[in-house]
Amino acid sequence: MHHLPEFGYSGRVLTTSAFGGESDECILRAWEPLSLYRRLFNKEVRSGATASYVRTDAGRWRAWLEWFRRYLLVPDLQLTWLPAALLKALVSVRRNPPDVLYSTYPPASAHLLALALKGLTGVPWVADFRDAWVCDPLDPVLEEVAYRRAIERRLEQAVVTGADRVLAATEISAAYLRRAYPQAAAAIEVIPNGFEPDDFSPGRRKSPGGGGDPLRIVHTGSFSRSHPSRTPQPLFRALEILLDEDPAWASRLSLILVGHLTPAERIAAQDLERAGTVELRGPLERKAALDCQQQADILLLVDHARSGLASNVPGKFYEYLAVQRPILALCGAGMVERLVGELGVGFHAEVDDPRAIARRLEQVYDLFQQKKLEVCLEEAVLRRFHRRELTRELARCFDQVVGEEG
Repeated sequence: MHHLPEFGYSGRVLTTSAFGGESDECILRAWEPLSLYRRLFNKEVRSGATASYVRTDAGRWRAWLEWFRRYLLVPDLQLTWLPAALLKALVSVRRNPPDVLYSTYPPASAHLLALALKGLTGVPWVADFRDAWVCDPLDPVLEEVAYRRAIERRLEQAVVTGADRVLAATEISAAYLRRAYPQAAAAIEVIPNGFEPDDFSPGRRKSPGGGGDPLRIVHTGSFSRSHPSRTPQPLFRALEILLDEDPAWASRLSLILVGHLTPAERIAAQDLERAGTVELRGPLERKAALDCQQQADILLLVDHARSGLASNVPGKFYEYLAVQRPILALCGAGMVERLVGELGVGFHAEVDDPRAIARRLEQVYDLFQQKKLEVCLEEAVLRRFHRRELTRELARCFDQVVGEEG
């Protein structure tokens, strides 16, 4: 939304009242039962905290609520938001008709809301898949509960065939959608995710290595809190393999983890922390986390293992590009592996193979010692991922669907 006015569009954002309090003509908030849930089970919220990172634990009701979410709330928790959101949206659209509707996934319910609005108002609609929905699901439940996958496949079809334009964030996602819904193939385009250059102040360019210092490996963000199948365990095992082979690795490597870790992840890191190989910084403010990235010799990205191609690219990848440090991507075959190779920005190893990770760490350390561990992307390459340039592409899509409608 930040750059849209530069390209001739202003926006109204329809969101939930569960998080945040401000509301004006540009921010419309619709009530959802999650607000009540948070107030019932979260003392901090009852005392006035509204931020989304204030987590809620339902205690003895947790298992029952998880069952309800898993089997009945299809496609997601935000389904309960739709009735109030649809009413709020209809009132706003009829008072002040927009030129175009725009919805993004996740959550999938946002697309269902836009599908209903398109049917009721006829306003042209752009559906944006920032992550794949069915082919590479963010929620493992789709791979575990067959009837949910079947239902959500039908919902995805309704969205893709009902929208005037469909955007995917990666070529793999777009290819899947074109194969699955050939009748909509001509309307499917790719606009990748990216970064805001203003978030990254120019920092001192780090030496490519050597000098007797340990190789500083930095990871910012969470693991299983971001995705239940994402885990640092194979990486920890790789470090243990290196230490078993040669205890001197304790002084050669320094893995710095910035962000939330689960209790199980903290326990798994304890021995490595005692050995001095792992440092747990905990959650930091964004600016402090970005400063940690700039002090890294190599930045770590951990994806989750999949049975097929990985279509999604974590937003962290684009932040790492902006920092211009080499990337060590622990991932399977797919978009992250492809981008690391195409852009020449680092290395990858299979995410679930500790021995392969250990061997890759040895290679990276050797390059570090030779002062050959660096990356320098041309400005023209980086500009492809600037949010302003990506917003320009989005505005072009809006122009097209508005023109077609006119």
